[in-house]
Amino acid sequence: MSPTTRKPPSDALAEEPAALIDQVTQGYVLLDEAVVALADAGQIAGLAVLVGRRVDLAADAVERALDAPSAGPATLLCRAAGLGTNSFSAVLRLRRRRLRAGGPNPAQALSTFLQTPIDLAQEVVGMMKANEGR
Repeated sequence: MSPTTRKPPSDALAEEPAALIDQVTQGYVLLDEAVVALADAGQIAGLAVLVGRRVDLAADAVERALDAPSAGPATLLCRAAGLGTNSFSAVLRLRRRRLRAGGPNPAQALSTFLQTPIDLAQEVVGMMKANEGR
């Protein structure tokens, strides 16, 4: 299968994050589809690796942001990574399941995500990288 022939990831791939990440890297699976599959399968470690690679940040830092009480860090990372609305929505669902907290209204969180300029999110993530390991 060539990289231009893409198909949605199967549930089995979502259970094998390394294989799914490899499929994204090779261009067989779209980033947003992989994020949705990993988030819906509750694979936060795989999701953290995938997003971390996109923003050049350690997976443990991404995982901490995804598990933060506020949706702000996850919003910035996902925006900087270039995720779309559907994949960010899947990340929000994962956060709600993991944190079991009310959190912001999903429509409000999506609105904030869309209103955040990508270049600003990337700049903030750059500052996170500079502070990483301190």
